[in-house]
Amino acid sequence: MSKALQRAILGGAILLFALGGNTVAMAESSDSACTREGLKSITDEYFTALEAHKPSSLPLAPNVRYTENGIEVPIGKGVWETACKTIFKRGMLDTRKCGTHTQSVIEEKDNPNPMLYGVRLKIDKEKISEIEAIVIRGEQVLDVPAILATKDQDWEDILPPEQRSSRLAMMAAADDYFELFVKEKKRKVSDLAYSGFCNRWENGAMTTKGGMNQDIPMPRHDCSPEGFADMTETHGPRRFLVDEETGVVVAYVLFNNMWPDFHMFRMNNGRVVWIQAYFEYGKEYKTMGWPDEPACK
Repeated sequence: MSKALQRAILGGAILLFALGGNTVAMAESSDSACTREGLKSITDEYFTALEAHKPSSLPLAPNVRYTENGIEVPIGKGVWETACKTIFKRGMLDTRKCGTHTQSVIEEKDNPNPMLYGVRLKIDKEKISEIEAIVIRGEQVLDVPAILATKDQDWEDILPPEQRSSRLAMMAAADDYFELFVKEKKRKVSDLAYSGFCNRWENGAMTTKGGMNQDIPMPRHDCSPEGFADMTETHGPRRFLVDEETGVVVAYVLFNNMWPDFHMFRMNNGRVVWIQAYFEYGKEYKTMGWPDEPACK
């Protein structure tokens, strides 16, 4: 057994404990419910329909729900009315949960600047049953060129098996990340996954060492929350999607219990190497608009 694989297995065992009270028995079978090809195809269809303002062209479930920043919006309204050309897109595929997540930058009608658009799709019997979007506009869009400059990063390349982490280890690493920002932690968390080289982008701005945040200089390239670990309580419930093959896990969360947010983590050999995050901080929100979901599903 390689040392890299040993570290990944050990990391998974250690980080699993960090899920604490969120841990429940695995209720899903090990069989994949969807294929990578099918999930990618339906995601591409979604963005084609969004640009054309034609949700009717999609395979939508009868009870499909669409939210933007936690607020339910009728299909065809909201971004469906304003989206133009998608100028940047990267995604991940969770074949276990039949879900996809996409980070994108989209030009918008009557808006001189592009918007940031992150979207989670849930597929049920080859139809889209859930659409959860994070939409960022205006002064909250901090640095689009910095996002475009990361287009060659290999977020979608398949990792060799020995470099992958387990599904539970990846969710634990994402779960612990949010708890690292809390001043008085109510459970034990591990920073093991953030002990190496890591860079983070928030609404486009790189906020690790050398980034644009000058009020609280970030001294290291390890994605640690040093200088920011002063939040008074834990963040809201998290909803996870995991792509073990590419080493990507995404968490949708009400960050600081008031900002609709997604954080997308790229892992390799048990360590987080990149983070991309979008969050709407222009006003306070009470909910993400979706029910809580057990962490290990």
